[in-house]
Amino acid sequence: MAITKFDVGGYKLAAEIAGEGSPTVVFISGAGSGRNAWDEAIAVLRSPTTRLTYDRPGIGDSDTPDLTSRTLGAAAEELRKLLAASTLPGPFILVGHSLGGLIALIYAATWPEDTAGLLLVDTSDIHLNLDVATPILTANDGNHLTFDIPASVADVTRSRRPLAMPTTVIASRPGHWLEDETIDFTRWHPFTPTELDTRWQSHQQSLAKDLAATHKVARHGGHNIQSDDPTIVADSIDTLIDLARRS
Repeated sequence: MAITKFDVGGYKLAAEIAGEGSPTVVFISGAGSGRNAWDEAIAVLRSPTTRLTYDRPGIGDSDTPDLTSRTLGAAAEELRKLLAASTLPGPFILVGHSLGGLIALIYAATWPEDTAGLLLVDTSDIHLNLDVATPILTANDGNHLTFDIPASVADVTRSRRPLAMPTTVIASRPGHWLEDETIDFTRWHPFTPTELDTRWQSHQQSLAKDLAATHKVARHGGHNIQSDDPTIVADSIDTLIDLARRS
């Protein structure tokens, strides 16, 4: 599929635009992940419509600008510049995973007039990074680029409120923290795996409550729901598309 690079203010981001029709669905990947992270979910979508996937700076085919550690709010502003440069008509359905879910949330809360629907897929608990014994102050995202976690808290907190758009929160399967042998639990001290699993589910529930959103729970896999349980993601996108077309 053809890649187009759009200038977002001195550097270019790579994006793929596929399909046709309205509304346009915009996919926002988790930390360090590129546009291909959504392939499995996109493959089982029922609704034909326009889709945009993209790479943030330092990822995939996007430029690696000389950026200092930036906020998630800056990434939301960057996405708005990308969408403006693409000339795709809004409002958009935003689909964000993990840290990308926070970017989607900030975007939707800041520019609700541009947003027809919001889907948050196992969105990150930004406060967990700061509540551990050794606070995690940055999140790696691309080639030598990072997000400033403490500086992003204000934008995330401001955005956690009921939004004037259909919103869905999908949580990962309960128990997956206890089974994932790749997790370095020393990073999350003093929380035990059981405490982390419980907190993660509570975070997804409270996020859905704060946003007055529909809350769903994945049936398979772990954190990467879009590849582990793609049907629940695709079904949720299809529902948001139907709602947008009726409004």
